Amino acid sequence: MDRYQLTQEEKLRFELRSLYRAHGYRPFRMSKFEKYELYAGYKDFLVSDRVITFQDTNGELMALKPDVTLSIVKNARYTPGEKEKYCYHETVYRPTGSAGLFGEILQSGLECIGDLDVGDEHEVLCLADRTLAAISVESVLSFSHLGILHSLIGLLQPESGTRSRLLALVANRNAHELKALFLENGWDLRLLEDIRELLSLDCEICEMESILAKYAWVSKEVIREFSGLKALFGESCPRIRFDFSVMNDTRYYNGIVFQGYVRGVAEKVLSGGRYDALLTRMGKQGGAIGFALYMSLIESFFLSGEGEKDA
Repeated sequence: MDRYQLTQEEKLRFELRSLYRAHGYRPFRMSKFEKYELYAGYKDFLVSDRVITFQDTNGELMALKPDVTLSIVKNARYTPGEKEKYCYHETVYRPTGSAGLFGEILQSGLECIGDLDVGDEHEVLCLADRTLAAISVESVLSFSHLGILHSLIGLLQPESGTRSRLLALVANRNAHELKALFLENGWDLRLLEDIRELLSLDCEICEMESILAKYAWVSKEVIREFSGLKALFGESCPRIRFDFSVMNDTRYYNGIVFQGYVRGVAEKVLSGGRYDALLTRMGKQGGAIGFALYMSLIESFFLSGEGEKDA
């Protein structure tokens, strides 16, 4: 009788579950359905505002879950001095691909919620890095900090439409259009040079304190945060690299943000960051940080044979 052989994806899932549990993350389980009102009130926090809905037998409007984080935050209970840690392996339902058709997206991830400090950020960044390393030795975790952008926007004071344009140009590394935008608004071109310099940087997280200290306009709080991270990481963390164009959704995240990549996959396979703004919107205290790993992309990576090269 043949023995069942675990697939690479199944092995990865077990490895990650053990890794997360070893750091105190408890499994979070949710049903396929949630009350639609949860998503209706926080559509700007979703990847897409399109949600599959149906009417329950009692007449209540329900939705196939498009997101896991909202459910975790909804159920989180704040206790001063404490934090709640959850990990998950769930399927969400949202539009995918260029056609925008609904599909099932398998995700694994974790969330840390409560009275957070720089130690929690260090732990989540390390777990994101180790998650990528479990997939491939040829991986990188690109990070930035939205506090840098917020400091910049505080100086420039752009109107809403101009702000969106500025963020898009930074995300796309469009130096030519950035210069046009600065000239159009009469902004100090020395700040433009700072942006260009930041966009050209490729450095480790341990170098960020000294680099950001050169810019008088960057928040001292952000610099202190990187000082704390440097003390925890030590002198070297080569797979965690600064990329100023990483910003994820600025309505959702408010601090450190990051994206994970593995060689052989054109898209990001992991995304996360600090999202205290969501807790504030939901009337909750504390902070939150976490990430999601897109298992559907990882499955394709393994099926392509790329994953076997790292074995």
